[in-house]
Amino acid sequence: MIFAVDHVVFAATKQQASNLITTLHGYGFPPVDFHLDFPEDNLASDSVGLRGGASLEFVYETTEGHGPAAWFDQPPRVIGIGFSSDDFAADTAWDTDVGAWTMPEQQAFPSAAGPHEHQSDFYVFVMNRKDGVLQFPELTDGPRLVQISVAGADSASWYDRLQRWLALDGGGDSDTLAAGGTQIKFADGSGPSVRASLTLEVSQSFTAVIPLATGEIRLIEAGETSS
Repeated sequence: MIFAVDHVVFAATKQQASNLITTLHGYGFPPVDFHLDFPEDNLASDSVGLRGGASLEFVYETTEGHGPAAWFDQPPRVIGIGFSSDDFAADTAWDTDVGAWTMPEQQAFPSAAGPHEHQSDFYVFVMNRKDGVLQFPELTDGPRLVQISVAGADSASWYDRLQRWLALDGGGDSDTLAAGGTQIKFADGSGPSVRASLTLEVSQSFTAVIPLATGEIRLIEAGETSS
């Protein structure tokens, strides 16, 4: 079963990643000691935590201009959404598209798989959390991811894909799916593909919007309705 959004992946320059992480720490996102290196792709990443154990991962090029062009065309932005599975074999027995992939356990990351091309403009994948526990379960404070907004000309197709691949439930809503406590809302847009924005609930009495090259990170107070 897909039980949560596991982590959201951003593409950024190294300086943008550092600046965003510093900004998010200032808004109460808990730091996590989790750095990944992908030398074969000239990439590395650093992350910030979320309440409940999920995270935001910021991927950057270690050699400028040598990362996947589809990811780094408009940094910083969301490029991928990972979902948590407690039954990995069943949840990845999907009707795949061309380019479906698997990744073995590495660097303290469990095995992962995606139903379509990994280095796509926008991609989804599933992490093997066989015990039903996210990566940072000790994180009981900080912002909580409540909504991912996916907008663009291809949004209806992505709604259909996520239903087909991951069997996510929308509760009868034609433009919303859910994974754990996070809603995924789909809307038309002018872009040729899709771009994502995040809404996170904070316990403090403030709101903020952190702009990205496309999309945004929006912080709202607990109980406030996301739009």
